[in-house]
Amino acid sequence: MLSQPETVLDLATITTADIEYRIAATRNERAGAFRLVYESYLRSGLGEPNPYRMRVTPYHLLPTTEVFIATCRGTPIFTLSLVVDGALGLPMECIYADEVARRRERGLRFGEVSCLADRRSQFRGFFPVFLGLSRLMAQHAWRRGLDELLVAVHPRHARFYRRFMAFEPFGGLRAYPTVRNRPAIALCLNFDRVDRERPKSFDTFFGQWLPDEQVESHPISPEDAEYFRPMVDPAFAAVPLEEMDFCPRGGRGTREMASVP
Repeated sequence: MLSQPETVLDLATITTADIEYRIAATRNERAGAFRLVYESYLRSGLGEPNPYRMRVTPYHLLPTTEVFIATCRGTPIFTLSLVVDGALGLPMECIYADEVARRRERGLRFGEVSCLADRRSQFRGFFPVFLGLSRLMAQHAWRRGLDELLVAVHPRHARFYRRFMAFEPFGGLRAYPTVRNRPAIALCLNFDRVDRERPKSFDTFFGQWLPDEQVESHPISPEDAEYFRPMVDPAFAAVPLEEMDFCPRGGRGTREMASVP
């Protein structure tokens, strides 16, 4: 069994200086993130109870997916996942298949930001932690050679992503079945565009580069993928798990960083 964190944090007293940002590299770190997503989704009515008390998707079993975590004294307080287009495509293709296919036909490399969860009701300073983890994710994606970040968000959050983070819409209002048919709008962030236009948010995410070791990929091992496979959320029953392999779709290019200060 995976170990549970023993320390009970007083989240009301922590500050952003107490937070560490990293890409999950161990089974325990991934499990902690999956538990946090499960608790958050259950509380928000986006998921159903399960005996594992984790929200695991088929995409988490692929080496093309990274799990990002913000922790305080070893306890995860914020997480998000980046599902890079790979063996199973993207989660949003269940409702935006044509829109994603057109981007793929243009030769774009992209990933979907998903499974965002936090403990914002238990600690102050949620927004700086969100920015810190998003910065790590964006720099990882840039250095990994992705052209775009995609996300399906609730309509009430779309304005924030567009105004503050320079995302643009590419898919209309749909019901998203894996989050109990809540409404969603598809948005994208094209790295070449923001590099040219330099929106206000650019320096927040790319003004100072993080150390190489902090943004390095940590693909899930085949052993851990098999460990988590029985825990995959039934909401993803339509995803063909039997067709999964451990080979990413396309190459793993590295973006030229000279254009970024």
